[in-house]
Amino acid sequence: MQAMTSQQHDQDIDIKTNVIGKVGVLTLSRSQALNAINVPMIRTLSKTLRDWETDSEVEFVIIQSDNPKAFCAGGDIRAVYAARLKDDFQFCDEIFREEYQLNYLIAHYAKPYIALIDGICMGGGMGVSIHGSHRIVTQNAVMVMPETGIGYFPDIGASYFLNQCPGGIGVFMGVIGEKITAADAIYTKLATHYVSSSALPKLKQQLLAAESAAHALEIIEQANEICADSDIAQHQTLIDRCFAGKTIEEIIHNLETAGNSHASNWLRVLDKRSPTSLRVSLELLRRNRGKSLKECLVVEFRLSQKFSRHYDFFEGIRALLVDKDNTPNWLPRHLSQVTFEMVEVYFMPLGTLELQLG
Repeated sequence: MQAMTSQQHDQDIDIKTNVIGKVGVLTLSRSQALNAINVPMIRTLSKTLRDWETDSEVEFVIIQSDNPKAFCAGGDIRAVYAARLKDDFQFCDEIFREEYQLNYLIAHYAKPYIALIDGICMGGGMGVSIHGSHRIVTQNAVMVMPETGIGYFPDIGASYFLNQCPGGIGVFMGVIGEKITAADAIYTKLATHYVSSSALPKLKQQLLAAESAAHALEIIEQANEICADSDIAQHQTLIDRCFAGKTIEEIIHNLETAGNSHASNWLRVLDKRSPTSLRVSLELLRRNRGKSLKECLVVEFRLSQKFSRHYDFFEGIRALLVDKDNTPNWLPRHLSQVTFEMVEVYFMPLGTLELQLG
């Protein structure tokens, strides 16, 4: 088979795009940053997907990583930090606007979109995989929406897909930001298929040789394996009980009175999160329950613009990635200081700057 290749940079190639047989292959190649998605990558993905959508030679798409450790470690928040240092809010508009438009494009893609998730998949990595039609995980897959730990909120359509999870798991993932396994991803339907990492090379080879999109989907079904039991499924009742609280304070009370070691661990995690992020994230998940992806992304974009101008997101990135002291000084420091009026500001419409989709 001959491959047509388009590569974006002469030296540091962040994305490789290939057409091999009937499949368009997107390979995330920004290995030194664990494939954290930057603006050029977003634009390459968007343009390539639009081109392939009308290309009769391309019947389906695969997105993968060439880093065995990570599928994608999220969005390029270092770039957001650098932009914030310069008060470059136009960049903050562009990166989130174009990323959310990409998420929406993937969710409504006219052809099968197959994500091969073999490693860490965080934040923005969820955005370029979870919205696809087929999400294949291996035992090495680790999924997480860690945003409340950096003074942000679960975005990239998370207020849509987390609300599709069973019971209180979506709220649990959104406010706690804990990692879940491949088995958990299958249980919550964030992933659609499981294939062991040892079988992944053969699956890739078969997909590249597929005669059609229909043939590719048959190959995936045949390769699908039974994975281990989900840990999160075993805690479903506990999660439902604790995270049914309408406020963060109620959730904390539920965790404190649960008399369970897991609940105690989750409580310790909550204590480290940004109080503003916790309140806004819970409110977002509750408001967007039952809404379409389009509606959710519009609201999330409003929040992205508010967060990129406020202190906690900037401080969270500093503590986690810049100074790496892991001791963010949140402002306000306590939930009691985050008022209803402060939360409402995040949800205010943006007028002519609202996110436009499809």
